Amino acid sequence: MGGLPGPYIKWFLQSLGNANLHKLLDGFEDKSAQFVCTFAYSPGPGREIVLFQERVDGQVVPARGVSSGWNPVFEVEGVTYGEMRADDERLIGPRRRALARLQEWIVENP
Repeated sequence: MGGLPGPYIKWFLQSLGNANLHKLLDGFEDKSAQFVCTFAYSPGPGREIVLFQERVDGQVVPARGVSSGWNPVFEVEGVTYGEMRADDERLIGPRRRALARLQEWIVENP
């Protein structure tokens, strides 16, 4: 879909719901998607902003599992985030890795 919904996933889900989000892709053979998490840090005004970004590749599938947001429709290696235990989601999710990179950078750049 040319990069849609991108950062607008929240509003697509609010308007369409999980079932209709998947139907929106019916005409597309490629249903690949990425979960991208970005943390930005700046030590203060006028200072360079440093970005820490991590990604997980997956695909959009019919909703499975429980959870809110896009978790039931984002599948990674045959399992949706909605089907995963929270601990498993945290292990493979990009939030933890991006935050770990930010924390490491702060320690190395006091």
